[in-house]
Amino acid sequence: MSVLDVKRTKEDFLRKKGKSSVCTLRSYSIIFKSLEKFCATKYDTGLENIIEDLAIIENPQEQVENLIQSYIDELEIENKSERTVRNYSCMGKNYLKYRRVRFDKNELETNLSFKSDNKEELHPITKKEIQTLMDNSSFVWKTKILMMSSGGFRISELLGLRKCDINRELERYSVYIRAEFAKGHQARTTLISTEAMSCLDKLLENKTENDLIFPHKQYSKNRIRAVSTNIKMFLNILKKAGLDMRYEGKITHKITTHSFRAFFISQFEKTYSGYGHSLSGHSRYLKQYERFTIGEKIEKYIETEKHLLIYSKSDESNKELRELKTKVSRLEELLSEKGINLT
Repeated sequence: MSVLDVKRTKEDFLRKKGKSSVCTLRSYSIIFKSLEKFCATKYDTGLENIIEDLAIIENPQEQVENLIQSYIDELEIENKSERTVRNYSCMGKNYLKYRRVRFDKNELETNLSFKSDNKEELHPITKKEIQTLMDNSSFVWKTKILMMSSGGFRISELLGLRKCDINRELERYSVYIRAEFAKGHQARTTLISTEAMSCLDKLLENKTENDLIFPHKQYSKNRIRAVSTNIKMFLNILKKAGLDMRYEGKITHKITTHSFRAFFISQFEKTYSGYGHSLSGHSRYLKQYERFTIGEKIEKYIETEKHLLIYSKSDESNKELRELKTKVSRLEELLSEKGINLT
């Protein structure tokens, strides 16, 4: 027997899948619990015993199809969404393949059947609803909402931001989202509105360069729990604001933290199609060839900003900015007359 002939286990599978992120590992662990519960209920035995039985069958195609279809049917009885059912059953198929159970995956896909969901039209959050949420929020949450709606952040990305990730020397603040916090581990730079800039300045007072902007006591130990806690806090804001509507027959809220990303992307469709997707970290065909300087990003951003502002009007913001630039220019002239050069 070769030293390389080591039996593959569930732990090996989870370790392999968990390399991409902690969230992925957690998701797969949850699916495994569901699959093992199904096997115990349906077949009165464990998943490992079923795999051992399939391993000794010469051509277990039909048995595998029956197993996966029964699992799909059970998930649908539990009223799981079509997307969840497909994700759960896909992991089951991948795990059987990993354990060297012999079956034709393409043939399996052809023979499986899924119940289609009735897909509701997704709720587009309005500026009025965002204002109502902010009016019922703490200052910290107002800042979070403004950054998500004007910068396309995920809540998990906000929690990973440090003061040093913000460049405040530009006409619009640029925010660097590190690869370790971005979905797909793809770092990116986005921008935020003048409204968000004003709130962020107050939060950054007395912080050191390496301090988290939105510190959370659980974050250093358990990022997933920190994100879950923030989502629960947001649900409390929804309830307080009277905006905790749900889709008919579902537990899903019409407004979630992802609604702000959807708002951000939708506003950019009014000016630059696809650009909002780029700033918010969505993959696109041939995206590797889209490379803008920070100046070009700001130029495009400012043209769309009037659609992103929640309280202010773009004309007012631009007027204030022009007045501020005039004052700075005059100050530089006065200092220059006294022999002082700011640069």
